[in-house]
Amino acid sequence: MELGDLVAIDSPRHPLKGFSGRIVGRRGERSPGDFWLLIYVRDRARSYLVPESMVRLIEKKSDGPAPFP
Repeated sequence: MELGDLVAIDSPRHPLKGFSGRIVGRRGERSPGDFWLLIYVRDRARSYLVPESMVRLIEKKSDGPAPFP
């Protein structure tokens, strides 16, 4: 998972289960191979640190320019 990817929090152990957001940062390892992700949750208008093992990828970041409405 990379910066800008859209992810969903899907672990039943996490209080934000069911919310989705964009990865805006990456922090140190929680355990070997399991990084902390800083995820901006638009519904809450906040960023949260969530372990990578508790999220699933919804959509990769598009590298092209944003479409004009």
